[in-house]
Amino acid sequence: MSLFKRLLVTAGRLNWVLAASILAGLAATGFQLGLLWGGFTVLFHPIPFWWVWLLVLALVGGLCRFGEQYLGHLAAFKILAHLRNLTYQQLLRLAPAKLDDQRSSDVLKLLAQDIGLIEIFYAHTLAPVVIGSLTAVSFVIIFGLASPWLGLIALIAYAGIGLGVPLATHRRLKPLTTELNARDLQEQRQLAEALTGQRELQQYQATSTRLAQLDQATHAYWQVNRQKALRQTQTAVIMQLIVVLSLMAVIGVVVTQHLSLVWAVLFPFTFSRLLALGNLPGSLSGGLLAAQNVFDFLDETPRVTAGSAQLGPLQRTQLQQVDFAYPQRPTEPILRHTDLTVTAGERLGLVGPSGAGKSTIVKLIMRWYAADRGTVTFNGQAGETLSLAAVRQAINYVPQTAQIFTGTLRENLTLRDEQLTDERLWQVLDWLDLAATVRRLPDQLNTRVSPNRPVLSAGEGQRLELARALVQPSALLILDEPTSNLDVLNEALILKTVRQHYAGTVILVTHRPSSLALCDRVLALRDGRLVPVDRGAV
Repeated sequence: MSLFKRLLVTAGRLNWVLAASILAGLAATGFQLGLLWGGFTVLFHPIPFWWVWLLVLALVGGLCRFGEQYLGHLAAFKILAHLRNLTYQQLLRLAPAKLDDQRSSDVLKLLAQDIGLIEIFYAHTLAPVVIGSLTAVSFVIIFGLASPWLGLIALIAYAGIGLGVPLATHRRLKPLTTELNARDLQEQRQLAEALTGQRELQQYQATSTRLAQLDQATHAYWQVNRQKALRQTQTAVIMQLIVVLSLMAVIGVVVTQHLSLVWAVLFPFTFSRLLALGNLPGSLSGGLLAAQNVFDFLDETPRVTAGSAQLGPLQRTQLQQVDFAYPQRPTEPILRHTDLTVTAGERLGLVGPSGAGKSTIVKLIMRWYAADRGTVTFNGQAGETLSLAAVRQAINYVPQTAQIFTGTLRENLTLRDEQLTDERLWQVLDWLDLAATVRRLPDQLNTRVSPNRPVLSAGEGQRLELARALVQPSALLILDEPTSNLDVLNEALILKTVRQHYAGTVILVTHRPSSLALCDRVLALRDGRLVPVDRGAV
């Protein structure tokens, strides 16, 4: 499917709104030229109540012009909203496996910038192209009826400005547009990395180096942008030159054939729609590239396939002869013929050296990734046959680093689940010795937090992460190095809370021997396989 066809298919029923915008634009053009014709005519041939007719033409033409712009932008913004919804849904389908190797700045550019640029096609390209083409054909016929020479001049001038110049400009700007997009992406990546790692940059006194790199990236972007602007200026000069030369030719025909001067005066005003077409390649090339980026993303297929079967109460989770390597490193297998069985109520510890694959095992259980070979089953059902939502609703996950979202503490705990009451939140916070801390905050649960402006210490943030997992019901709690960055007191508090207040199955990934006191059984991952070990031997 061609890009233009897909853009129209994406619009769906809003194509009717775009068609109405085109009709309003055609009417506005007709009334505008009627107003000009009438204005010039009354200079030579007085007409009774001429001002009334001109006023009516001006008002109706203005309303039609407003309708064209309003309907075109209404359809465009509704289509963009639809595309953003599709993109967010696609993010949910692809995450996390397909996004693990993606930069967050690339995704943000797609959502904030690329989708916005598609508005150029719907609001500033589709209607102008149709209106310009139809009005050009109409004017060629009208001028041709007055004089075949006028029709020929109009045809050549309109074809040059509406077809020849845009095509030539598109060819000249296409490589620059591609390079400009790449420069912009590079600049945004560096900026996002600088903002995310500003503390590390300050710590290692690398701020000046990073700022110099940003300046260099910005300079490179604007160099390409200036080249593009220069070529667009050259295009504008060529179009004006065509208008002037064709006007001179029209004046010559009017004088030699003794036609009305109104034809010569009216002729330059017929270019208003066509001049917009000549300027389109500069903006449309970026819009089409952005549209291609968006559709490429929407066409991505998830790495994890899922069925529709529902999952009953989780009694047994198994890995059977599982092999796995990350897609970025397919020749470096992490797991080899790995077997694991976890039964309901069990508390299992996973240990092993860094990079051995402990976190990989829990990612396979959470269905973040699919095994290359072997099966991952839940209650004997293959994970591929189960609904992803059904599997993930049964599991709560606590990562090594607390994830604090921009919003209130309440929103961070409930994740917008309105069924969770404040009473339940305070109960869980009390388990983790956070209730008193939160009550001392000015807005308590309504206190706004963000990753860049935390109101809690690192240890309190990690406890808040566990609180988020405990307020939501689950059958399996996965703790992925939850205490690795904590002191002994915070570690003890987290382990005590899980031991006393969580009745489901627990899988604990850890390097700390002290954390294994929580576990009934400990397995060590060695050379891609799990072997039982004694807690005291770790």
